[in-house]
Amino acid sequence: MSLAFDLIPDHDAGSGRSAALRDFKPVGRRRTVLKAVALGALTIGSSVLTWPGRARAETGPNALQGWDRTDCRDAYPNGYDQDPDTSGQYVGTYAACYAGSWRSSDFCVAGWHKYGTVNDGDVQVDHTPISTACGTVTTKNAWRWATPDGKVYRCSDGFSTYWVDGAGNTYLTICRAQV
Repeated sequence: MSLAFDLIPDHDAGSGRSAALRDFKPVGRRRTVLKAVALGALTIGSSVLTWPGRARAETGPNALQGWDRTDCRDAYPNGYDQDPDTSGQYVGTYAACYAGSWRSSDFCVAGWHKYGTVNDGDVQVDHTPISTACGTVTTKNAWRWATPDGKVYRCSDGFSTYWVDGAGNTYLTICRAQV
């Protein structure tokens, strides 16, 4: 059977309903259609919110750059053995950070290594974040690490100089903060 142009019903001539649809009474009203559109938009919106976000490099205070993977393979392709914290709130928990003379949450402000001078009794301490120790080829200030209990921490590098009786000793210190 071939389709001829003159067999196509004219819209102005009538409803153009087929015999199968002639007795069908549409129940859709404007509100029903709007409810369906709103429900569809909510469904799409909520599913978009649950999609995992794309990885991006972190930027901390003073434009410090951090690695964004949680296995540290972007900074150390062969990985590393974590060192336990030497003080602070994570002593006795899973180790996350690596290297440094000291690793502690005490070296953190807002999740990144402290910057500035503080007095600890008779000792003056100068904290300076650095971007030269974290990484094998490209270096940044911080990296992330996921511990076996599923928590993710940022390990941010810095130098801390302790001044006692006019003599200063500088140490590589690591800020550990949960993110």
